[in-house]
Amino acid sequence: MKFFHRYSSTIHGNYRRAYLRSGLLTGVLLFLYVLVRYLLGIPAPAPESYATDGILLAAVFLLTMLYRNSLEGKRATLKELMLFGMGTALVASVLYGLLIWALGLAVPAQAALFTTTVTGQETSAADPQIHYWAAWWGIFAALKLLLIGCFGAFIAAVFLRNEKSPTRSELKNTNS
Repeated sequence: MKFFHRYSSTIHGNYRRAYLRSGLLTGVLLFLYVLVRYLLGIPAPAPESYATDGILLAAVFLLTMLYRNSLEGKRATLKELMLFGMGTALVASVLYGLLIWALGLAVPAQAALFTTTVTGQETSAADPQIHYWAAWWGIFAALKLLLIGCFGAFIAAVFLRNEKSPTRSELKNTNS
């Protein structure tokens, strides 16, 4: 456990409030992709796709960059950017999962299309179990996007950090 307490990092901004806002924005953007496709008559065949992955990764990277640039002196550590990015991904994926679940309940044909496409089982909107499938697709999409978003947060934090945290041994040497 000594390894984990080796670094002393400074948090420069209010990353919690920032990731709540950014996560809500990203979750709504992800859902708008599925909703607009449905409204255009070209429903999304699955609750997650390369398009949703790309939207999430781009949003996490861009919003992390905006967060870093909003800080005083534009200084940010890896830890702070990781916390911001992972928080953004968590909020976005939970919101997206809940909205996909609500869409599946409101439009059973969309949940049936998800089920047919992903599982290969022919399912109709009249299936009495379709509301269970709607919940499953919400959970499935949320978990998958959470994993992809955390990976994107790590990549963004590595590329966008511009301050290195000193180790505790370095701090002791400067105090002596």
